Amino acid sequence: MKSTLNILKVFCTLLVISVGVKLFEIFYKIVHYTVYGGSKMEIFKLTIPENWSDEYYYFLSLIALVLMGYVMFLLVEFRKVIFNFSKDSVFTKENSDRLGKVGKGLIIYGIIVLCFTTVLGLIIEGGSTLSSSSDPAYSSGYIFGYTVGASINKVLPIFVIALFVQFISFIVGKGNVLKEENDLTI
Repeated sequence: MKSTLNILKVFCTLLVISVGVKLFEIFYKIVHYTVYGGSKMEIFKLTIPENWSDEYYYFLSLIALVLMGYVMFLLVEFRKVIFNFSKDSVFTKENSDRLGKVGKGLIIYGIIVLCFTTVLGLIIEGGSTLSSSSDPAYSSGYIFGYTVGASINKVLPIFVIALFVQFISFIVGKGNVLKEENDLTI
């Protein structure tokens, strides 16, 4: 069990470092675009049209930066739980609360990303396709379905992980209650 927890500790640390690098990369690209110009980076895996004003680009980039910071915060909280597990402090209220916070945070993150990717996808793809299409009714329905499906496909793993973390939080909380009852009977 100790070797598994050590591997999990290393994995969580690498995830935190990876998100930190991605956070720095987004910040660097924003500063680089501001200073030198050039092409706009992808936001939420969508290419921002060049004809959009820079204010929209900066706003969306700032949102992406804040969301990456939020994910980093959630990973640090999860990392604290893993380190508590390695200290044989498993069934505690603190671990249950932290895991619950991480699970709820991932659900919030997933909803925000789902909303932004859906709305941006509809604006970007819908505007470019409808202006060049001969049958706008068919195109708009197809674009809507495709964009919503692609957006759900992007965030579905986040929701699955969030529900799994919430379930583990529930188990740790119940284990804490049983441990406290056991300590009182002895």
